[in-house]
Amino acid sequence: MTCSSGCNGRLGARRLLSFVAMVGATFGAAAYGEVRVVTTTPAFADIVRNVGGTHVSVESVMRGPEDVHSVSPRPSQMMLLKRAALFVHAGLDGEPWAPLLVKGARNPNLLPGATGNVDVSAGIVLKEVPSRAQMTRALGDIHAFGNTHYALDPLNGVIIARTVAEALKGVDAGNAGEYESNCLQYEGRLRAMTARLVEAMRPYAGARVVTYHRSWPYFLDRFGLVSIGEVEPKPGISPGPRHFSECVEKMNAQNARVVIVEAFNPLENAEAVASRVGGRAVVMAQDVKALPGVDSYESLFEHNVGKLIEAFKAVGTGE
Repeated sequence: MTCSSGCNGRLGARRLLSFVAMVGATFGAAAYGEVRVVTTTPAFADIVRNVGGTHVSVESVMRGPEDVHSVSPRPSQMMLLKRAALFVHAGLDGEPWAPLLVKGARNPNLLPGATGNVDVSAGIVLKEVPSRAQMTRALGDIHAFGNTHYALDPLNGVIIARTVAEALKGVDAGNAGEYESNCLQYEGRLRAMTARLVEAMRPYAGARVVTYHRSWPYFLDRFGLVSIGEVEPKPGISPGPRHFSECVEKMNAQNARVVIVEAFNPLENAEAVASRVGGRAVVMAQDVKALPGVDSYESLFEHNVGKLIEAFKAVGTGE
């Protein structure tokens, strides 16, 4: 049976559609003109999505539960950066693995100082900046430029969003107006959420807490809480029996009943301290996707504030 010219036309059309589908599958978002962005953390990825909207495709190196200081770069992650237009990272020295990814990617647009290298610490007022005399390994895992967990203040998220918007405008000027509009709307949401959560925390203003790692100074300052110490005797160093006892004494002396622990740190150590003072250990999300249900930068703060309020009510703080 011979095929008519109409049949040949239909076969040709099908082949063309198959080829288009294959190209789309091979090149993904880039086939549709989106800006490829790679971020170090899921929190930064969510901020980029909110600012970039439909014009960006975003992938995060981290999944969420990990300790941001201790990620091991993989060749597959370097390949992500090789194809990226922007690399969004925390800067400073809190992600010591990030420069290794950039080096391995061999993408000149992402080198330090290049258009695609987006250090979102720009404009952030850093806390706990050590003096020269403090710069010694004997004090544990000290960060030379200050505490690097600044994204745990939602109003620093406003600054991060602005940095991301300007970077996107730089590589995709045609959509600059939309990036600006998205950024302004997102900033407004973050400010409104922060004001609401600060008000919800007002009954517990000044409450003393202990944290596991020094991840939380920006968060605690924003929501009116006071840290009296850490379960770690020094940043990055595991606690021993003597330090446990010192934590318990300090908590009893200052009427602290809540211990905050990150998703990646051992809950049993936090519970061991909290139980000795009749308190409660609270696992909080140090990043987006660190805990189930924490799927966005905004939900991170909703979750953490909600869990803290539950803990304070359970131990009688603020009554």
